[in-house]
Amino acid sequence: MSLVDYSSSSEDEEHAGVAKKDKKFSIEDTKFSVSNDHTNGLDPKRRKLTKSEIRVHRQSRKGKGPWAAWSSSSSSDLSSEEAEIGTRTKFDEFKAEDDNSDDNNEINILEKNKEESTFYGENEVDYQGRGYLHPPIEVDLDFYKQDFKCYLPKRRIYSFAGHARGTSALQFLPKTGHLFLSGGNDNTLRVWDLYHDKTCLRDYKGHNKPIKTVNFNEDGTSFLSASFDQHVKLWDTETGQVRSRYKFNSTPNDLQYRPGHLNEFVIGLSNSKINHYDDRVAAKQGLVQVYDHHLSSILNLEFFPDGSKLISSSEDKTVRIWENQVNIPIKQISDTTQHSMPFLRVHPEHHYFCAQSMDNVIYSFGMKPKYKRHPNKFFSGHRSAGYGIHVDFSPDGHYIISGDSGGKLVVWDWTTTKLLKNLDVPGRQPVTQVAWHPQETSKILCSGTMGKIHLFD
Repeated sequence: MSLVDYSSSSEDEEHAGVAKKDKKFSIEDTKFSVSNDHTNGLDPKRRKLTKSEIRVHRQSRKGKGPWAAWSSSSSSDLSSEEAEIGTRTKFDEFKAEDDNSDDNNEINILEKNKEESTFYGENEVDYQGRGYLHPPIEVDLDFYKQDFKCYLPKRRIYSFAGHARGTSALQFLPKTGHLFLSGGNDNTLRVWDLYHDKTCLRDYKGHNKPIKTVNFNEDGTSFLSASFDQHVKLWDTETGQVRSRYKFNSTPNDLQYRPGHLNEFVIGLSNSKINHYDDRVAAKQGLVQVYDHHLSSILNLEFFPDGSKLISSSEDKTVRIWENQVNIPIKQISDTTQHSMPFLRVHPEHHYFCAQSMDNVIYSFGMKPKYKRHPNKFFSGHRSAGYGIHVDFSPDGHYIISGDSGGKLVVWDWTTTKLLKNLDVPGRQPVTQVAWHPQETSKILCSGTMGKIHLFD
């Protein structure tokens, strides 16, 4: 085998620039030429295409796959098409972007114009100038008591009109419960009076698709609403004005205020991410953290009572626990036999949290480190598979309630896990929303696809 010959001619020495570009090797009478000049190479460097060229490439593929656009035939087609339609300049691209921004601004203006709220009550303030968020004095009930004993509901006592195509969200006003908020498939939110005429006091219109979920802040002065139109809006409860708007590229499935912090809330999205917001921060619309370890759509969120940790459930069939504003879960609850859990709720005594499972069982998990599932504290006897059915507790923690896909309100004893009562709901349609009054011993609201909101006592 012959050695490599690095010899160069005298002409190469005279023309040093050419010598640096071209070098010739000889190995066993085989010559290789290495050139730094890309113009003489067999595979020239492909130039970067403009957006208009890429668009034409995609149209020319016609379902042949992503490699078809880079063939020589498609490039010749591109040149002929460019000759017909002309080449798009940078000025045209910037102009198009400006036009798009103008269109987006117009859309935002139209959305703001669509946002409206109407008051249907007699007076927005009482004789002392207090709004309807203040609990009524004429009602013989202490709205600020701390401890009281609860009892089983016996029958349905009233039905609210609800929403025409089904009620999808339901929540009592925190602490007092003399009002409650509902959202429905008619794209509307409504606040209802529970003690006087039992009518709608105010409605809120600003979404153009069905309501997904709602959540009051701790004092009830404002609330968040999420919709299938991929918007989340922050409303003033008394005036009906929209304070903030958040637009996403995926559906917001759930949202929760952080306890003890009126300005912080989290939003669970269908793209498997959880966004943490603080509306005191100006940058990024207040986005302070993104939790992104889930592998599928977020189903439900629940904070620890002190706000230090966040519980999340997802369609990836896991439940994860996070430290506040730390994007690393401290616990992942998963099992090969575990089903997805569309709803979470913390027990009033703060020792356990419960999860509604798609295998028709409600499971209990400890809230101390290790967060193990209690082997004996589970609740069955209802049907929840296929529906995101809610769970709630009585204020004293003695009872746990759930809806049912067969049109029932189900009540269990928390201590013994015994099924105590099955209450039939008119319509025999799935009952997905349940809520126990925070200051009443046995008043429960429930609703679902039937639209009407039923009050049991």
